[in-house]
Amino acid sequence: MIDFDTYKEIDNEWYNAKQSLLEKKDYSEAIKLTEQYLEKLNEDYESKYSGKLAYGFLVSLINISHIIKDYDYALQKCKELKSIDLAKINRPDDGDTEFYLGATYYELGDLDKAKEYLLTAKKKSGGRCMELLGTDKYKLFLKSVEPSKEQVKMQKAFDKLSKLFKDEEIAEDIDLFVKNMVKSGFFSEEDMLVGLRNYVEYNYEDYTSKLKSKQLPSLLSLYNEIYSNKSEPVNFRKLDAAFNQLAQNGFVAQHAIGNTDDEGFEECKDEAIERMDKGEDMVGCCFYTLQALFDMFENESNRLLLSYGNFHDSPDAVEVGNCICTQLKEAGFEVIWNKDVNTKIAVCIEWDNKYLDSE
Repeated sequence: MIDFDTYKEIDNEWYNAKQSLLEKKDYSEAIKLTEQYLEKLNEDYESKYSGKLAYGFLVSLINISHIIKDYDYALQKCKELKSIDLAKINRPDDGDTEFYLGATYYELGDLDKAKEYLLTAKKKSGGRCMELLGTDKYKLFLKSVEPSKEQVKMQKAFDKLSKLFKDEEIAEDIDLFVKNMVKSGFFSEEDMLVGLRNYVEYNYEDYTSKLKSKQLPSLLSLYNEIYSNKSEPVNFRKLDAAFNQLAQNGFVAQHAIGNTDDEGFEECKDEAIERMDKGEDMVGCCFYTLQALFDMFENESNRLLLSYGNFHDSPDAVEVGNCICTQLKEAGFEVIWNKDVNTKIAVCIEWDNKYLDSE
């Protein structure tokens, strides 16, 4: 077993010989020399001073192999370096090992592993180790792929949800549902809690006990903070104004009613009867379902599909559709419709609605 004095003697002897070779740029001989010193340790990386020597030898070999661009050899030495128990050689786990692995995988073109190890290295070192190989390209690479603060928040929210439901597939589905509720701008956090309970009870009956968690309200608040629209709802207000104008012209025009067309038409019919009982002349209806809105989000589309219909023989469904399209175009929207009563009207809108307590 190597003691401290022997360790210092070997380390100094090796370092001086290696540096002499490096000054001459005799990299192959420097590698050969260092490999010889490494071999003398007989892979004894467990004892304190043997492990310290091995660590220094391997780091040097990794650095030299990067200079000569022999990255396959560098990876081999990185893996040997990772096998050393840092605690046994009294060395802090400061991210250096992960940095060398990340840098080497980067040079080998495996950017996923490069990102994984470099992120770990940055976290452990606070960024200190990111230029150990004398270049900032790994730091710049990491900056280009590192998740933004917003993405970190998104992952945090999903991780909490996944931990709560303990099933990643179910968590992914619920994550999507909650995000859609927030993005719609129609739900307060209390409404979201009710909606989530209904959704879980309907789709995942065995998981209803999870809804009793005291973490749920704060989790929904986190989703609301992340996914709610931060700007003024200019586009939604234009759409709402167009719907209000239609309502003044004898239409039932409703936002996000029901989950299916049948439910939407039923609600429109009830409102039409109520208004006709008050003496109003009703022409037709125009609405989109909550599911149509969610589909637009999930498809990353800007086309919201509107359902429509006539209440009397005249005007017929085509004339009703034309009235709706005219009103939407006057409001400044692009509208897509082929005048086929079996085809929904698509209004092109960048959705920006947000929930306001005052509205």
